[in-house]
Amino acid sequence: MSGPFRQFPLDGGSTADLYLLRYDEDGRLRSPVAEQEIKERLAGVGDVFLFSHGWNNIFAQALDRYRSFIGGFIAQRRQFAIPVPPDYRPLLIGVIWPSTSFVMPWEAGPGIAADPEPDGAEARQVEEMLDLVTRSLGPESDPEFVELVDGRAVIDADAALRAAEIVLGALRAEPDPDDGSVPPTAKEFLTVWEALDSGGGATPPADPNDFGVAGDVSSGLRAAGGAGFDPRNLLRAATVWRMKARAGEVGARGVGPLVAHILRESGVRLHLVGHSFGAKVVLSALASAAPSRPARSMLLLQAAINRWCFAADVAGTGRPGVHHSIPDLVERPLLTTFSAFDEPLTKAFHLAMRASRQGQPGFAALGDPELYGALGGFGPAGVEGISAVRPAAVPGRERYDLGGGLRVIAVDGGVEIDGKPAIAGHGEVSNPTTWWAMHALTRPD
Repeated sequence: MSGPFRQFPLDGGSTADLYLLRYDEDGRLRSPVAEQEIKERLAGVGDVFLFSHGWNNIFAQALDRYRSFIGGFIAQRRQFAIPVPPDYRPLLIGVIWPSTSFVMPWEAGPGIAADPEPDGAEARQVEEMLDLVTRSLGPESDPEFVELVDGRAVIDADAALRAAEIVLGALRAEPDPDDGSVPPTAKEFLTVWEALDSGGGATPPADPNDFGVAGDVSSGLRAAGGAGFDPRNLLRAATVWRMKARAGEVGARGVGPLVAHILRESGVRLHLVGHSFGAKVVLSALASAAPSRPARSMLLLQAAINRWCFAADVAGTGRPGVHHSIPDLVERPLLTTFSAFDEPLTKAFHLAMRASRQGQPGFAALGDPELYGALGGFGPAGVEGISAVRPAAVPGRERYDLGGGLRVIAVDGGVEIDGKPAIAGHGEVSNPTTWWAMHALTRPD
């Protein structure tokens, strides 16, 4: 189908046209006609806004989120008479990529001890996560894993250890691409699994051998016949691993070539916006594009990526963060939001993404948010000297200072504006605060 998917009226009778580009799980483009039309229109526009959604893949949901943000952004410009560049002719691109059709794991709270309602959303989510995880398993391990966890609300420690071994071998066998950390052993992961089962508040022991004799996992962890392990939290963690990897693949293989074309073959101002794992999409796209000129701006909304991703040296390990070069590929300072009210990113992400203690700094406890925390939960780390933390600005009354040589500005969405948090949850990212942050990056004055 040719032509924009939606048009948003602008002052003076013009429109901002929205094109949607769908990609499969490997980053293959499924909307070649729309992409070609985008390329043909670049000569007639001044600004391109490229958006990537996070934790949903239902077309209607993604479209609704794009319409909400774009509509609010345009309305706020009118409300506060925000100036635009003299050649302001925007073209909008919304990425549609397959993450999952439900909320981010843990967004609805910790797992329930009892079986979920058969017709409820949780039961459907468990089924979808099981399908997602088992599609990554080999033909030999798939039947064993399914028999260990399928339909169960609790399994004993020995079964949990074997299930963790299978999933880690399939989904986390290599060092983490974001920070280079060594994957956890199955035995180490059981300590994290316990913390996830308790709602993410428990602190795992500093040494995996503190909980029992080596090789006897049931001696110090939950004994068989005791409370056991909820396999749904293993599925949740594995889903996060798979979606994080997929977001990188979609960004690098799918969106990256388009970003490269825009920056090499046109003079438009490119603005990149990503929410949750959509932040990984736009970061990977820009990094893989090896652009000949920088993008104009980047806004990351509650990014589900390691907080050390921009660091030249991750926590004294000598390893650079995977996206340490990105601030130099963006003309204006990169704005990234974080919020203490984002429960998935402040209570669970760092547990799911923790690594082995092998080769890690001495201060890093298992699941420590200092090392494994999410950018959208705790703000960036390792960018001292080129970054600053600023409270979310009040729309219409406060401005972000983009000068002073800063390359990264962390916007604290946990502050209150008009009696409520600026960003009240992981998905609460289309509101006056975030629209105002986008205006700070795009206005000419």
